[in-house]
Amino acid sequence: MHGSGVITSHRLIDDVLQRYVDVLGSHEQMYRNHVLRCVNYQRLLLRADPPETAALAWAIHDLGIWTAGTVDYLAPSADLAEQLAADYGIDDIETVRTLVLDHHRLRRSADELNETFRIADRIDVSGGLVRSGVGIRDVRDIVAELPYRGFHAFLLRNIGSHAVRNPRHPLPMVKW
Repeated sequence: MHGSGVITSHRLIDDVLQRYVDVLGSHEQMYRNHVLRCVNYQRLLLRADPPETAALAWAIHDLGIWTAGTVDYLAPSADLAEQLAADYGIDDIETVRTLVLDHHRLRRSADELNETFRIADRIDVSGGLVRSGVGIRDVRDIVAELPYRGFHAFLLRNIGSHAVRNPRHPLPMVKW
């Protein structure tokens, strides 16, 4: 990233993910890279490092896929944040929960932290096709440091499998 460097580790995120390394199994590096790419995108959007509340939310925002074994993972992930917040001195549990619960929300948020969190995840899930103000060079720099490692294939496999089994509710993680 132009002069500012790509964040490739973060104390809180690294610690949280270490707690779930066995649950994540072979997906650990794929998920870690997704989390850190999103942190970098949000950092660009905010023009500042995201606060610790966002770091905790990033670390667990999709973890429910593994811990609860479902693509309807927003509530289980938010519950993990609530369980872990005190361990990291985070008192604003409501903000962490909102970041997690709203990160696939279709409507804009008036709250800058929530909105940039939502956009950062969308940038990564779209593979940088939808950049929302983040430059293509920045996306390329971030992905070069934190490669996808099968992230999009993982999403397609899991979401596709769920959609086939649940055609009336194919995307339970997407909220209006």
